[in-house]
Amino acid sequence: MSRAIDVMIVGAQKAGTTSLLCYLGEHPNCISHPQKEFSYFTDKTEYAEGLIQAFKKYYAHQPHTASTKIIAKNAGLFTDMNGLTRLKKNSPNCELVFILRNPVERTYSSYLMEKNFGTVKFEFEDLPELIKKHQNNNENTWDFDFFIEYSLYSHHLKNIYSLFPKENVNIVLYEDLQNDAVEVCKKIFHKLNIDESFKPNVEVKHNVTHKTRSNFYARAIKHLLRNHNPVKKFIKRFVPGHKVYKYGELLRDVNKTEKKHSPVNEEVKRFLVNYYKPFNEELGKMIGRDLSSWNK
Repeated sequence: MSRAIDVMIVGAQKAGTTSLLCYLGEHPNCISHPQKEFSYFTDKTEYAEGLIQAFKKYYAHQPHTASTKIIAKNAGLFTDMNGLTRLKKNSPNCELVFILRNPVERTYSSYLMEKNFGTVKFEFEDLPELIKKHQNNNENTWDFDFFIEYSLYSHHLKNIYSLFPKENVNIVLYEDLQNDAVEVCKKIFHKLNIDESFKPNVEVKHNVTHKTRSNFYARAIKHLLRNHNPVKKFIKRFVPGHKVYKYGELLRDVNKTEKKHSPVNEEVKRFLVNYYKPFNEELGKMIGRDLSSWNK
């Protein structure tokens, strides 16, 4: 099976995208992928292998028909113009879902996740200096892009609007998803012209950021699960891709605790609030929503 994507959740990272993917996929007329990200449009290797191969990887595990709605998610796609262009070429009429979270909260949650994965070694309190360095040198580094640029939603929404009609771009605030996820799903089901009375189990939260027991273990698992790792390559010869992913998540779950993370340092929070404020104001005008609570 290989055809157009019906719904593409394009971001933002750490804004409930995995939960929404799972909720929509519960509908009897929809299928979603078990992997956290549908990487076909952003991964050069996958894209070169073609969409048929991608659908085998992400959807072959589920029964479906020609009328089944295809739900996909890539939480970083909203930042990737090449990926968005590929999506437009493949699925020009798809519904895009862009979930927007308070940028300070999203930045902190993203940092904690990457810290837990063993990706970053600097402290969150170092971010103001990272921003100042970027402003002085006008250089984009991986850490600036991933933690700061990803929260400049107005920039990315302009790119999305340059490719897709506004009526196909569904803007959801993280607060909307938290307060009434059933209503968010209902609106998307309505646009797909399928039974909108179906209520997914929204009590379950997916991909919640937890504190890890061991940073060493986190780095080891991250290395093991990389696509070029020979151990993973060997395992994939005998185990379906979606099961390899699930086993990887089980290994990560072993390292999670129920301990809560410390709140954001107030001085750092105030710096970030002031930095994001003009971008939030521009975004609010673009989507017709009051985002003043993000500037407090």
